[in-house]
Amino acid sequence: MNEELEKVQSMYSKLSSELILSGINPLMIAGILCANGVRMYKHNLEESEYRKMMKIVYQEAVKET
Repeated sequence: MNEELEKVQSMYSKLSSELILSGINPLMIAGILCANGVRMYKHNLEESEYRKMMKIVYQEAVKET
């Protein structure tokens, strides 16, 4: 992992832990993170790239294990 990625991961882990310890439901935290991530992808990818990525995410989510 590169240094910047490690820093962001550490910051997110710390914030998540603080939120959980303050009583916030971990599933709410995860949902907000996912929604914000999708918004960031939408704003930073070309429309076709975004749609392709979301199609893959959906297919993986509904795939039976």
